[in-house]
Amino acid sequence: MTLREIFRLSHRELVAYRTRSVATVVTVGALFGLLLMILFAVQGLENIVFRYARDATGGEVFLVSDYKDPDLVRERIQEYDGKIVIFSTEELEKLGGELPETTVVAKFTDLKKAYAYYAKGDKTEWGYDSEKCQIEEIYSNQMGVYRYFREKNQDLVWPVTVVLVIVSAFILAFTMAHLIASSTKTFVLYRSIGATRGQLLMIYFVYLMELCAASALFAVAVALILAGILTAAFWNYLSTQLHEFYPEASSFWPILIGVNWREMAVLVSMFMVAPVSFLLCLDQFSNKKIAQKLKGD
Repeated sequence: MTLREIFRLSHRELVAYRTRSVATVVTVGALFGLLLMILFAVQGLENIVFRYARDATGGEVFLVSDYKDPDLVRERIQEYDGKIVIFSTEELEKLGGELPETTVVAKFTDLKKAYAYYAKGDKTEWGYDSEKCQIEEIYSNQMGVYRYFREKNQDLVWPVTVVLVIVSAFILAFTMAHLIASSTKTFVLYRSIGATRGQLLMIYFVYLMELCAASALFAVAVALILAGILTAAFWNYLSTQLHEFYPEASSFWPILIGVNWREMAVLVSMFMVAPVSFLLCLDQFSNKKIAQKLKGD
């Protein structure tokens, strides 16, 4: 049996048992689609808030540091790829006048490095008192936004994602196992025309991967539709709230659809579950198991 024939027979399973296949795709796709919708919406909200927060500076982060050892502050700024900024008289007046001699203003173009400097997680490495080292952002609040969504992702979104992936994975595994267990007569048919056990395994493995691919596409479609509905429902509310919080910023569409690595991880997990469920059902392909099921039928 050639590889082409294996793919043809696996696709035949998908077409021949259309109702069963569609039910599997809808069930699995809906579960993962709900999870993807949550991830789309949260990332989309983060994206739109950051667009407003970055508008004042074009994405650059300006941090004012005040510490008894300005030289240490300058070294830390250089370590995180920041640049020292010297303000003009007009700029100082906008900030409230002259700054203390121990104050250093720095500009960062990399948000993550700016936050690493701002969070002061290197206090042990550099040997300074983080409580006495005051760092504040001027012109915008990108550090506050970054910290807020980082905490929400760690404390809420990530745990919910892990739980839903595990639950959805178990449902997917049991669904796959049921499909294999209910195909005994088809196993006998393929064996009667000369298919080896290895070829039989390959046919159903490809069949399961086809179901996973269809489920993944359905999940993405469901997630985009639900995220679109969510966007429409909260469009006016988000626009109003963001304009009130950032009155001088430009207007941006509050689209609650964003892409990140977690969404890719969820889709990859779908394809990882299929081989695991397949391995758990290998005994279903043994001659002894097939004979027992035929007697039961």
